[in-house]
Amino acid sequence: MKKKWIAVLLTLAMTGSMAACGSGGGDAQGSDGKEEAKEQTVELWTCWTDGADTAKAGEEQIKKFEEETGIKVNQTNFTYDMLHEKILTAAAGGNVPDLIWGLPEYIGEFYNMGILEDLTERFNKWEDKDALSESVVKAMTIDDKIVGIPYEMTVRAYLTHTEDLKAAGIDTPKTWEDLLANEGYYEKNGKYLTELACTGVRSAQELLVYLAQYDLEIASAQEDGKYKNTWKDNKEESEKAAKVFRMYQDMVDKKIIDENCKNWGWEETDENFATGIASTYVTGNWLAERETSNPDTMGDIAVSAIPYPSDGHEATYMECKPLFILADSKNKDAAFELATAMCSKEWQEAGFPDRSPRSDVSTDSKWSKDFQALADSGVTFPPVTLGGITQAMQDAIAKVLQEGESPEAAAEWLSDAVNASLSDSGELSE
Repeated sequence: MKKKWIAVLLTLAMTGSMAACGSGGGDAQGSDGKEEAKEQTVELWTCWTDGADTAKAGEEQIKKFEEETGIKVNQTNFTYDMLHEKILTAAAGGNVPDLIWGLPEYIGEFYNMGILEDLTERFNKWEDKDALSESVVKAMTIDDKIVGIPYEMTVRAYLTHTEDLKAAGIDTPKTWEDLLANEGYYEKNGKYLTELACTGVRSAQELLVYLAQYDLEIASAQEDGKYKNTWKDNKEESEKAAKVFRMYQDMVDKKIIDENCKNWGWEETDENFATGIASTYVTGNWLAERETSNPDTMGDIAVSAIPYPSDGHEATYMECKPLFILADSKNKDAAFELATAMCSKEWQEAGFPDRSPRSDVSTDSKWSKDFQALADSGVTFPPVTLGGITQAMQDAIAKVLQEGESPEAAAEWLSDAVNASLSDSGELSE
C-alpha cells in the first residue's frame, strides 16, 4: 500500500567529552523548587552553524534563559552526524546529555532504543502548545506519545544565483533534462551549475526527494501495519529507481556537478553555494543567514521548485526538527523548560524567523513565503527505524559514483538493504 507522508506545514571520543554529559542535579522538587532549579545544569547539544545568525541568537537567548531561571546551560555544538554517533555511544554508557537537537530521522530509531522521554504529560500542560499546528505535533509523535519539542521546520527549494544564470544565458532549470542539457557549463563559466550531497544526513534526504518525484517510497506501509521496500516486486518501480541513480551518474559524467561531490555532505555543498562556487543548489531556508555572512555572493538568490524528471513531478523534503529530552536525564523538568523556551515566540523570532514551526512566526521574505509555497509537495521519511536505511541510501549513491556499479544494480541492492534493515528492527512486512 503506497502512502506519502505529506505535511501541511511546513564515542565517546574522549573521557572528558562524556564527562560533560553528567547532569548537575535532579528535577526541581520540594518546597522551594526555584532554589533547587538554580543548582541545575542542563547539558544541551546543538547542531547550529557557529557564527551564523541562528547560533548568535541562540547564545544570546541561552544567557537570557540562565538569568531568568537560574538554570545553567552547558551547550556543546556538533554536526548532526557527530551528534548521532555520540548519542549512541553515550546511551550505551548511560551517561547522556539532558536535551539535544535532532532530526526527524532519529525519532523512530531513538524511540525504539528506549532513550527518549515521553513528553506527553508535560506538553499537554504547556501553555504555549496551541501555537503548534496539529501536523507539527503529529511530527513529534510516535505510538501516540509526544517525544519531541519542535525547534525548526523547513522544506527544501532549488536556490539559484540569478546573476550566474543571466551571465550564462540560461533560464532556471525546471527538469533533470534541463540540468543535463548544460554539459559545457563549467568550461564556459568557470564554476559548476549545481551540486549533490552524496554523504552524511543530507544525502539520504536529497535521494528521498528524487525518488518521490517518481512516486517511489523508500519503504511503503503494508496492510499488516509494517513496512517494505517494494521495488523488486514491481518492474516499473525498479526501472524508475534505476533512473534516479542514473541521474546521479550523468550529473558527474557531464560535469554538471563537481566529481568531488561524491565525497561531500551538506557542509561542503552549502558552503560552496553560499560563497558562489556553485551556481545553484537544493537546500533549505537556513541559508537566509548567509546573506549576512556572505553579502557579496548571496545578494542574487531566487527560490524555485526542485528540478524533477520530465516523466515525473515536483516533490520536496519537509523537515520538522525535534528537541529530545533523554530518558536517563536527571534534569527533565529543567530540560523541558529550556526546550519550550527554544520554541517560544521570542526565541523563534530571534533565531528561526523564516523557518519556525510556530504558526505565529513568519516573515514576508522569499525565505519564508517562497519556501512555504512548496510545502504541498513535501514528503518525509516513513516512521520506522531509519539508521540502517539512511546509511544504505548513502552507500547506494557511493556504489554508483565511487565503485562504478550500474544504476540498476545499485537500486536492487538498496531495495534489499532497506528490507534487511527493516527486518533487523522488527518492522518488515513479510
